[in-house]
Amino acid sequence: MKSLQIILIILCLQLGVQKTYAQNFKLDSQKSTLFWTGKAAFSSYSLKGTVAPKKGTLYITDKAIATLNIIIDMKSLDHENSDLKNHLKNEDFFEVKKYPEATFFLDNITNIEEGKAILRGKLTIKEKTNTEDIPVKIEQTKSRIILKFNHTIDRTKYGVNHNSPSIFKRMKENAIADEFILEGTLVFVK
Repeated sequence: MKSLQIILIILCLQLGVQKTYAQNFKLDSQKSTLFWTGKAAFSSYSLKGTVAPKKGTLYITDKAIATLNIIIDMKSLDHENSDLKNHLKNEDFFEVKKYPEATFFLDNITNIEEGKAILRGKLTIKEKTNTEDIPVKIEQTKSRIILKFNHTIDRTKYGVNHNSPSIFKRMKENAIADEFILEGTLVFVK
């Protein structure tokens, strides 16, 4: 009987310890970074700029990400060339006055294996939503979680069609690749 009580006590302690690893974290937007890279469709010319994560939440255990929600401030879309920056913000591209935010919401609990995971979730840009599978590297301490990723997105799935060679078949000289890269370091704190 005593050994049964000891086993029950040990199980309860283990469950209690496991619960302490499940915690909520909030995005530290000041320490987080998002970079975008766009390219010409038929040459090696590319441009890089930034966009700012606005807010987000993460619920994580030692073995899984249970929830992840990110809001991106599309009005923060930036590039050193002010004409390009303004063009990216207008109707040809992201229409930031009409669509000031983009969002990503995790669909399901995602297992963490050897500090890596694939986040399957809904990305919404310009009110168009698609499922994206985003591989991430995870650095985890008790007080901070860092997600790092480098993900390719097809802009035409989100209604960003300006100078797209797949939409405008005859375009060559000024064609812009349909895909752009979003690279990020998202820092979450307690």
